[in-house]
Amino acid sequence: MSVYALSFHANYACRHSGACCTAGWSIPVEPRLLPLLGVDVLVPKPDGACVHFDTGSRLCAVQRDHGENMLPGSCHQFPRRALIDERGTFVALSNFCPTAAMLLCESDTPFGIVRSPIAFPEDRLYEGIDARGQWPPLVRPGVLFDLESYSQWEQFVIATLASGGRVDAALAQIAGAAEALRTWKPDFGPFEKWLAHALSQPVAANDALNRYERFRTIEAYNRLRQFVPDGLIAAGPAPCDSAVPGLDGRDHHAIARRYLASKAFASWSAYEGHGIRTLVAELLVSDLVLRVECDRSSRASGQPLDRSLMVEAVRQSDLFLIHLLDRPRMIEWLGQVEAIAD
Repeated sequence: MSVYALSFHANYACRHSGACCTAGWSIPVEPRLLPLLGVDVLVPKPDGACVHFDTGSRLCAVQRDHGENMLPGSCHQFPRRALIDERGTFVALSNFCPTAAMLLCESDTPFGIVRSPIAFPEDRLYEGIDARGQWPPLVRPGVLFDLESYSQWEQFVIATLASGGRVDAALAQIAGAAEALRTWKPDFGPFEKWLAHALSQPVAANDALNRYERFRTIEAYNRLRQFVPDGLIAAGPAPCDSAVPGLDGRDHHAIARRYLASKAFASWSAYEGHGIRTLVAELLVSDLVLRVECDRSSRASGQPLDRSLMVEAVRQSDLFLIHLLDRPRMIEWLGQVEAIAD
């Protein structure tokens, strides 16, 4: 089965930062590993480090001494997050991993979707959402993509984010195209022809974002914080009273566009949600969270936002969006946008 990834993550290789090994996560241990590890859960030490993390070498002692295949499944997969369907295996990364975040922020070249990336061989086991045998993603409630058409939509979103300029302009164009696709009716002819036409035309996107305003405010950020289950600690409230922080400079917008591409690619929400408005809404709240984290990172350092601070903002954004909040609750909330009148 073919494997796909975003080009800026295609050469991923662990740089041994130790972030995942010191994150304070309890790691379940599969039965086959009990003779080696002796416990069914690896409980972190009080400082958050795994008991098998060698602080001197910054290496996992299990992987070093016994090989990668003897790692618990969670460790073997991180930071990979796969979507598998009849088209192939689509591998995204959690940018909480410092290496993934740095690859995203270091790259200044045009990006896209690549097949058979070096970092993700076809014979490796990938876990995530296995959508084989499921209905394709929804265009809107009651209307399905076919898988080829969904691929064209995904490629359009990635290409739009890769095209340069301000991230909000790219989001407006994506939102406008989503509305154009939602207007399809059977008497328009085959959906695939409608999609090809709609995605090739200039989009009048000025008003497309209006229906998403509820997802673009500080109140929306604090609503997301409510989706973090009890016992997990989310970041504090946004460090501003009402206005969403802005992004200044071409470099900041370029990194934000790559970050949003990493959210749009291999999107689990395509199969979890109820239409492409939900996918657009997820991009908008991801942009919101990144802006808040950029502001928080800059304030904490007392320095203007630079690339190193954006790496940390990207990491904290994915810690929140991927590893802390309850995704089904978030998707249910985002999906309310599907019911807004056209």
